Amino acid sequence: MNWSVIRYLGGSVLALIMMSGCTNSDQYNKTPTVETKRPVLIIKPVEHKKANKVIYGKASFYANMFQGRKTANGQIFDQGKLTAAHLTLPFGTRVKVTNVSNNKSVVVTVNDRGPYIRGRMIDLSRSAFKAIGNTRSGVLNVKMEILK
Repeated sequence: MNWSVIRYLGGSVLALIMMSGCTNSDQYNKTPTVETKRPVLIIKPVEHKKANKVIYGKASFYANMFQGRKTANGQIFDQGKLTAAHLTLPFGTRVKVTNVSNNKSVVVTVNDRGPYIRGRMIDLSRSAFKAIGNTRSGVLNVKMEILK
């Protein structure tokens, strides 16, 4: 083949390739659509408005490492006060906790969130736990009554 023919064919192929990129195909003009609405998860608060509601479960007490730290409501935790942690009860709720084995009870105020251990219903301060049971046991079967 002659070099001029090869050059002519090569130039033609190159021109066709370049022109094919300039076409208005619907496939290339489609702009990607992004769904901007995100699904919303609505969590309804647990209603604990009934006074004297009785719940049975297990209670534990705070470790000493939490002494002096902030609780979930911003108060400084004190092992000597009669306070407790509960996952859903509103802060300030007063709860009567009774040890079912010896029938001793204590009234505590919820000021923190927890316990985060499966099977436990309420975390008591050390002084509250000591009022109804022996701290060596670590966990007690209790009856919890919501007072306010």
